[in-house]
Amino acid sequence: MQRRPLTSCGLLAALAYVLSSWTAGTLFAAPKLPDHVRNTGLFTAQGLASGHAAAGSKKPSVGGTSYASASQVSLAAAAALVAAVAAAAGRRRSGCAMAAGKAVKETVERPASAERRDEREKGARAVPGGESGQRFFSVRNRQFWDYMVYPRTYFNRAWKGKDIGYALFFIAIHLGAAAAPFYFTWEAFAVFLIGYVITGMFGITLSYHRQLAHRSFTTPKWLEYTFAYCGALALQSHPINWVSSHRHHHGGTETEEDVHSPLDGFWWSHMGWLMDTKNTWMRQNKGNATDLQSQWFYRFLAKTYPIHAIVMPIVGLYALGGMPFVMWGFFARVVWVWHMTWMVNSVSHVWGFQDWNTGDKSMNNWVVGMLAFGEGWHNNHHAFENSCRHGLKWWQVDCTWYTVKVLETLGLAKNLKYPTESKMRRLSWGDAVPA
Repeated sequence: MQRRPLTSCGLLAALAYVLSSWTAGTLFAAPKLPDHVRNTGLFTAQGLASGHAAAGSKKPSVGGTSYASASQVSLAAAAALVAAVAAAAGRRRSGCAMAAGKAVKETVERPASAERRDEREKGARAVPGGESGQRFFSVRNRQFWDYMVYPRTYFNRAWKGKDIGYALFFIAIHLGAAAAPFYFTWEAFAVFLIGYVITGMFGITLSYHRQLAHRSFTTPKWLEYTFAYCGALALQSHPINWVSSHRHHHGGTETEEDVHSPLDGFWWSHMGWLMDTKNTWMRQNKGNATDLQSQWFYRFLAKTYPIHAIVMPIVGLYALGGMPFVMWGFFARVVWVWHMTWMVNSVSHVWGFQDWNTGDKSMNNWVVGMLAFGEGWHNNHHAFENSCRHGLKWWQVDCTWYTVKVLETLGLAKNLKYPTESKMRRLSWGDAVPA
C-alpha cells in the first residue's frame, strides 16, 4: 500500500503553514498585556502567557502594541514540524483501511469476547438523576422510558494500548482546557468563540453530520471540502472515521451493534466508547463510508490528520497571539466542542421529549439544541435522518439549518432534503403520545 506521496504532501503542507505562521507572527499583533506581565521572563508563567522574549529585551511594537517574537515563532514552527513528522510516522505505522486511489469494503464480525448486555457484572441500573433530570428538560415532565440501562465496566477492565493512548490524550487536552482561565484575555476568548462556530457548526454539525453522514444537501466540491476541513479542526477524527461511526449508530440504534448507545450506560454514550476498542468492534468496518473513501481529499486527511488537527492550529494560534490564543483557541475550544457533540449522544438520548414515535430513546432536548447549533432536536433527527432541518417547529432553534438556507439563497447549497408528509404521518404519536 503506497503511503509516501500523501505523507510527503502532509509534511509539505505543514512546512508551508509554519512558514506562513512565522510571517503572521511578524505582521499581526498579539494582545497587549500589562507591563508587569510583559516584562517578565519567557519561562515564567507570565512569560509563557505573553509569548514574548525574556525580561529586559526590547520587543518591536507599533502604536504601543507588542508583537510576537519571530525567534519564538520559529522555535514553535520547528517543534511543530518535528511533531508533524512523528504524527505522519504514527499514522503510517497504524495502517489505513484504504488503498491508494480506491475505496475498500470491509466485513467485520463481532468478536466472541465482546460482552453482551445480559452478561454484564453491573446488571440493570437506573441512570443517575433519571426522573429528576427529566423535569428540567421537559416542561410537562412527560416520561418516555424507565431510565434503566446496562452499564459496561468502564475502568476495571483489560485496557488495550490504543485505549490507554486515547485516555491519556483526552486527559492532556482537558488539563490544557482547565489551565485556560489562567491565560484569559478578551481577544483569546473571542478566538475561542470564533473557533467554536467554525469547527462546531460549519465543521461538525453542517459538514460532518448533515452533509457527509446524511447527505441532506449538496454544495460545490470546493465548499464541501472547506467545511470538512473545518470539521477536521474539531479534533474528532477525520471525516471517514467520524461518518462511518455515525452511520453505524443509525444503522444499529440501541442494539448490541450501536457504537454509543445510552443503554450501555450514560458515561459510555458520552465518551466511554472512545476508549474501548474491543466493544466498539464495528468501527473497524469502514465499508459504510466508501463514498468518502473514494475521494482523494478525504483519504489525504485520513493519512495526515494529526498535522491538520493539532500541529497547524497550535503553531498558527501561537504565532498570532501567544499562549492565550493556544489555550483558548485550541485547548478550551476543542474540549467545549467535544462535549457539545458528545451531549447529543448522551443527554439527547436520555432526557427531553419526543414528538415522533421512533421506537428508540432519542429526545428533543432544548439545552443541547441551543448549544450544539440545532443538533439537540435529536428525536426529530432520528425520525427523519436525511433532513437538513432538525428544528422542525418555529421555536426549535436550528442555527445549522439557518446557515444551509443562507447557502441555498446564495446558490451554494442544493438538493435540500426535508421530512416527507407520508413519513410524518406514519411516525406521528397521534393519541399514543405520553401524557
